Parts: sequence; C-alpha cells; structure tokens
Amino acid sequence: MAEPNGPNGSLVNTSWFNVVGQFHSDDWATSSALGHSIATSPPFAFQLAGDHLQVVARYCPTGLDPSNGAGNVKNLTLWTDPNPIQTGVYHNIQVQANFSNDSNGYLAVSIDGNQVVNYHGPLGYGVGTDWEYGMYRSSAPETSAVDYRNVILTYGSAATAPIQPTTPPVTPAVTQATASPGTGVEHAGDTITLSLAFNEAVTVTGTPTLSLNDGNIATYAGGSGTSTLTFKTTVASTDTNTSALAITGVNLPSGAGIKDASGVAANLSGAVKTFTGLQIDPVLPAVTQATAVPGTGTEHVGDTITLALGFNEAVTVTGTPTVSLNDGGTATYAGGSGTGTLTFKTTVASTNTGTSALAITGVNLPSGAAIKDASGVAANLAGAVKTFSGLQVDPTSSTPTTPTTPTTPTMPPTPSAATPVLTIADDSVWVAGRGGAVDLGTKVTTTDSNDLVTVNITGLPKYESITDNLDGQTFRGRDITLTAAQVDSGLTLTSTYRGGGHPVATLTLTASAKDPSTGAVATASPQTITVTDPRPATVTTTTTSSHDHHTATGHQPVAATTAATPTTPQTFESTDQRQTAAPNTGFLASQGFALLQQHFDPAASTLATTAAHPTMPADHPVAIGTAMASFASQSFALLSQYLAAHTGQVDPGQIVAAVSQATGWGHDALLARPQH
Repeated sequence: MAEPNGPNGSLVNTSWFNVVGQFHSDDWATSSALGHSIATSPPFAFQLAGDHLQVVARYCPTGLDPSNGAGNVKNLTLWTDPNPIQTGVYHNIQVQANFSNDSNGYLAVSIDGNQVVNYHGPLGYGVGTDWEYGMYRSSAPETSAVDYRNVILTYGSAATAPIQPTTPPVTPAVTQATASPGTGVEHAGDTITLSLAFNEAVTVTGTPTLSLNDGNIATYAGGSGTSTLTFKTTVASTDTNTSALAITGVNLPSGAGIKDASGVAANLSGAVKTFTGLQIDPVLPAVTQATAVPGTGTEHVGDTITLALGFNEAVTVTGTPTVSLNDGGTATYAGGSGTGTLTFKTTVASTNTGTSALAITGVNLPSGAAIKDASGVAANLAGAVKTFSGLQVDPTSSTPTTPTTPTTPTMPPTPSAATPVLTIADDSVWVAGRGGAVDLGTKVTTTDSNDLVTVNITGLPKYESITDNLDGQTFRGRDITLTAAQVDSGLTLTSTYRGGGHPVATLTLTASAKDPSTGAVATASPQTITVTDPRPATVTTTTTSSHDHHTATGHQPVAATTAATPTTPQTFESTDQRQTAAPNTGFLASQGFALLQQHFDPAASTLATTAAHPTMPADHPVAIGTAMASFASQSFALLSQYLAAHTGQVDPGQIVAAVSQATGWGHDALLARPQH
C-alpha cells in the first residue's frame, strides 16, 4: 500500500527513480566470478514513475559484465499502470519468476487477479537473487512510505511456473495519452512532447507519427522496447490556432509498425485524446506598421506629434514604454492597452535636433514596462523602426501669434473626437475626357491634433479616378477613403471619358475623425461636388433670315500668287446685324465651308444651297495671299466649331471630300445644306 503524501489523499513523487519492491541480484557472487567488485540494478522491480506503478525487468548475457555503466544490461519496462496509484489501498500482487539469462527465463505478474505481465525470455544476470522490501529512491523533497502485509515467498520446485501461452493473453493497446506541457499556451517555436502508454512493452519499427488538430504532426522520438512511446512536435507559424490541442490519430507510413514481443500489432485507438487547457497560438505578437499624425509638414517648438504602432493582435501594456526619435526626443506611451494599436505622444522642444524626416529609432521598455499578448508572450517590436518622409522637425523659434485668453472650462473635458471641417473650393467643376484632369480643391482641418481624420468619397464613376499629391496613389471605385494628409496634399481628378454626351457625376465627401484613445468618432455633414465631363461647348453665332454677307478686310492687302501668313490682324464680320439668341450649327457649317471654298476657288463657288450666301472680301480685287490665308483660317475655325457641335460621326475622309467637292457631299452633311 502506498501512503498518501499529497493534497486530497494523492501521491506526490518527484524522484527520478523510486523502487518499492525488488528481486536483487547476488552482486557478491558476480563480483567473485568477474574478479572485481560490481554494483547492479535489480533484474526485477516494482517502481513508481510519478504516481504510476511500473513493472521492470533486466538481463545480461552470460559472460558479460552486468554492472551499472558497463552498457551490457537490457532494460525492459513490461507494464505501466495507466491509472494513478490508489493511496491507502492494499493490493493482492502475485509474482512468478525464473531468473535465467537464457531463453528459459520467465516472469508473470498479477494484480488483484488480473494478469498484467506474462513474459518469457532472458531474465537476470545468471546468479541468484533475493527479495528486498522497502523503498529505494533518488533524493526528493517529499516524504514517501509504502506498507506490506501477508508476504509469502516460495522458492525452488515448490514454485509453480506459469504456462506459456501460444498467443498473448492481452492484445497490446494504448492505455493513456499525455502531453508535456499539459496546459498553457504554446507559440511558434515551442516544443510539445506527447507520450502514449501501452499495456505491455512494444517495439517500434520505422517512424510513426501522430496527427494533431492544429494541422501539424508529432514525430516518434523514442521508447521502443518499453511500454511508453514519446512523440515530439514543434509549433509552426502555419499551425491553426486552437483552444485545446488534440491527437486525432496515429499514422504508420510504409515500413512503420508498433508491435509487442510476439509480433502482435498494437491497438492504437486509445491514442485519440483532447488535452483541455493546452492551447496553440502560432502567431507571435509583432508591430506591423507605424504611423504619425501629422504625417507631413514642419513641426515647431510646442507642437505635439502622435505616433501609433499597429500590432497583428491585441497587446497589453504594463509600465510606461517610450519610443526613441532621431531628433533626440522621446515619445511616451499614451494609450491603447488591450487593443491592436498603441499610441505615443511627443512635444517638440527647443533642445531637439532639426531633421528633414522624423524617424522612430527604437522602442524602450524601462524596468517594469512590457508589451505582451493575452498569453504573456512579449511582442516583437522591430517593426516600429520607421522614417516619416515629409514630416520635418524645426525646433528654432518662430514669431508667435498673439495668444488668446483661454476659456476656463466649467467641467473637466471628456476625451472625444472633434468634428473636422471639410473645405471645398468649387462645388461644380468640369473636366475634359480622354485624360483631362482638374484639381478638386479640397482641404480638411481639425481642432484636435490627436484625432485620426479621414475623408470618404462616394459616387466616383468608373471613367474617373482621383490621385493624391502626397504619394501619388490613385483611387478608383464608388466608395473610397483617404487620410487627411492625402487630402491636404491636393487631389487631382482625371477623366478617361470617351463618349459623345456630357455626363454629370455627383461626388459626396464626408469627413470623419476618430479619437485613437477612446475610439470616439465625429462626422461632419456630407458635401457634394458635381463634375461635368466634358465641358459643354459654348458657341455664339450670327445668323440671318436672308442673304448672309461676309466681309474679310485685309488691312494691308498683298498681291501675290501664293498664300502667305498675315502679318497684320484679319477681321471677320457679318454685315447682317440681325442675330438670333441660339447658336445655329448649320449656319456655322455653311460659313466655314463657304470661306474654305473661296480659298480653293476664288473665282467660283460650287456650294449648292437653296439660298444664296455670297461671300466676298472687302478689297474688291480677288483676295490672294494674306487675305486668302485669313479666309482659310476663318474657314477652318468655323468648320471646327461645326464638328465640335455636330453629334454625328464624321471621319476625316468625309471632311476632305467635302472640301474638294461640296456639291457631292452636301446631300449628307450640314455644310452644304441650306440653313434658312
């Protein structure tokens, strides 16, 4: 009987060996045979492995030194009780043994009528043995005791040898699965040892593995020839997070096997087990990004800069961490414990060093300070090191503005977000298609420099995009969000519209601010910008209901046989002063073509119209040279107006045909149609 020595009547045993009953070898006889003194381990013993009872046996071939350390003794763990030993309870234990270090040895053990060992094979060292009571253990802090009663020893022929069975009385099977550590949270790089206990000694061939519910496997590590096999697994970053690690099965790849001494394959179903309380968290906490508010600009003495460190999971802060900066200052932890973002604040001092780009150079954890995840794993802070290009620090004094008298608050302020102010220069803009661009003229400001300010833009059509001048990032889509720094850097809207209409898009802009410490959010009223694409053409024409007379006046007529670039202004005017309020596309076309026709054939016009449209130069001689060049320019200008206003499709070939032969083309185009 094992006496209790632990809480709630349990047995505590921390000895690395603890023998509670043994047949010991006659070391004196062995020493005489070998000619020198030796010390051996018992060829048979009951021992405690933790709080589990084991049966162990040993043998050494004849003629070899069985002393400890010689390396000739074979150790066999024949049985391990899968259940912890019951303290305060006597057990009926029967042992039958024949100590023979050849094949005639045997050992049979029964506990409370149940046979747990039936071994046939070499046993002992070839010399006599004697039974020894009591405990024999390594040093340990606890006090242990075992009690014996009604011990009967039978030697020689009176002892009955067990009958050797033709088949094993017990099929080898897994009786228990354990894990070390048994509880806690294991992270990437941590090793877990899994043990499978069998009801008898088993032999392993090949490399069995265990499947685990975190997607990993545990590989066989040792234990062949004993009743306990060990497997090891190392948590990988690719493993699945799980609240309770579990063995889901045993794998025996080609050439692998787990069998007893008789060659019977073990039943491995008992290996399936869930280890409640043993969690797998493969993600190590780490800084994934660092940001600054403001993100750009020049900060002077007295200005406050808020730095935020983003983590891949929620972290808890103890103490007061700080962040080292390249301007010689430090940013002190301000808040965020229990979330995935920690904020730090720094105020520019006159003693700081001026720098063109503020940078975080490291994170400091003074005594008592730490940044860890929920399971107590310290965060990797290497990702906090970052340079904020465009954020300058200028500690030199600048002329201050006259301060206003602060208003004494009637009650302590409550940390919250201030509503940002969104400014739009023009709420109606136009942009030309096919690559045209326009500045949206938007700015956003806030009275709380700690707030994280963003602007959301909805309604952007698919043929338009917005590019910020901060980092050149281009945004597309019906719903986009930009930072305050991106908005204040300037936003350019670009159109790739290729249609013939004038689509109008309404952009809705909403500014929001979030307090990084409290999470409070303030949102300004939405504002809109209408964008017309492309800008409608505005044409002013002069039309008449009768004959239209066009006079081209050359201030310095030049008589020449070839056209020349005019050196003085050329004036085009209509002698008919009766005007209509609306532009007449056909009229413009007729004007343009008539003047163009004179350029090609001053003597005659083949333009077919139902009403005469005489066109003549103010200088009565036929205008050639400078005046003719002016006519051509005017003609093409009017023709361009026609084409800009015409909604149909006219290709370059039609234009050339019209210029060279208006009468043939006039049936299909407005250039040759009557305009009255």
